[in-house]
Amino acid sequence: MAEVVGGFGVPHNPHFPTWVEQGAPLAGEITRMYNEVERRLRAAAPDTIVFVTSDHYNTFWEILPIFTVAVADSAAGACDYPTIAPRELSIDRRLAAAVQDHLVRSDFDVGRLQELALDHTVVVPMAFLAPDRDVPLVPVFVNGFLRPFPSARRCHALGRAIRDAVESFPEPRRVAVVATGSFSLEIGGPRISEDSHTGVPDPGWVERVVELLRAGEIAQLVDETTDDRLERAGNAGGELLDWLVMLGTIDAAPAVHVDVQPQFGHAYASWPCRGSSA
Repeated sequence: MAEVVGGFGVPHNPHFPTWVEQGAPLAGEITRMYNEVERRLRAAAPDTIVFVTSDHYNTFWEILPIFTVAVADSAAGACDYPTIAPRELSIDRRLAAAVQDHLVRSDFDVGRLQELALDHTVVVPMAFLAPDRDVPLVPVFVNGFLRPFPSARRCHALGRAIRDAVESFPEPRRVAVVATGSFSLEIGGPRISEDSHTGVPDPGWVERVVELLRAGEIAQLVDETTDDRLERAGNAGGELLDWLVMLGTIDAAPAVHVDVQPQFGHAYASWPCRGSSA
């Protein structure tokens, strides 16, 4: 039988691989923070990663579903940043199909994507989390950019349903769940910083999210993640919904570690892994 062995959250800044490769000023910090998650993820020894993200209008544009699961053999990327080293990532097609089927039968209207190219939101984190191995994915897409958004409560419930889907899967799998996204981020909008095309409109919200993650107060975080709060957090503030899906797949508990990069409005975090030393 399959089981969820841990939850992990990371950012997906498309410039991070280049900065690290070139030894930019933040290279050491980026490497250290990603390496801490990578170490704990490796200790969890997953056979498959359920990867929760929000597409940046690269896969979805004319039709933007609220929730989608990719069911294919593999996908390549990054389709949106030629500066990122291209990579073909395997997809656990059998588990992906079972997850999508279970979600629909659980009254979630979840689309099935059978052909896709991955954007930087998947390829960048996997370059740091699994640089030397191909761990098959189950890509789960959440609309966190174009309103109306799914509610925080609905996203958290989706995570619980994903966990049920995994645990009812008849084949043995150790499944880690990775979410990626920022808590407060403006991209190219009116609330960018003076020296960048991005900004962090609500640093206080970043602090509050991190406080609740460290305390394991996940129900409180769900309650406080209102649409108004996400709007104040920036035009990419809805990426927090990806984290709430991931948090629904694990037992509510304090994160075993949290690192924060407040200048980018995001964090790195891990939750206890069953059967691992993480």
